[in-house]
Amino acid sequence: MTTNEEIEDKVALRESLLDYSKISQALEEGQLFLLGPDKKKTVIPDSVLKVIKDAVTELNRGRSVEVVNSDLQITTQEAADYIGMSRPTFVKLLKDGKLPYTQAGDGKHRRIKISDLVEYQKRVVAERPGHLANMVRIGQEMMADPNYVEPSMEEIIRIIKEIRREHGDEKSAESNT
Repeated sequence: MTTNEEIEDKVALRESLLDYSKISQALEEGQLFLLGPDKKKTVIPDSVLKVIKDAVTELNRGRSVEVVNSDLQITTQEAADYIGMSRPTFVKLLKDGKLPYTQAGDGKHRRIKISDLVEYQKRVVAERPGHLANMVRIGQEMMADPNYVEPSMEEIIRIIKEIRREHGDEKSAESNT
């Protein structure tokens, strides 16, 4: 049974989505500007419009949005949490030169720029289809080999773990045992 509060939440959500829809339309038509207290209109720069468009698109999808300074530096634990891996695995990525970082004042602690982390994540996602295509190709070659022997489930798991470790995804590799 639906409560009055649930109905009110759904109505509020629908109304907010309609507002985002109107903003999206205005953005597409180039109708947005800032209106100062003196009623003077100020043109919004294209770079700011892009941020607003991206934010409104995500809000229309029902997602939350957070604007973060791209020069913001975070700890290795925060970065590992952000991309979903263990801190030791993330530190290995840093040591292997897969991501740039700086040393904090004491020289013991590493800091990673959020923009570098986002760029790394985009790069990893972009590489995935190529890895999948390569796995399919290898599988086809193996099946065409008359001496092919189907591997055991343990062997398949071992190979998957090895591939994940090579790509810095040990946490995922460990969780699939």
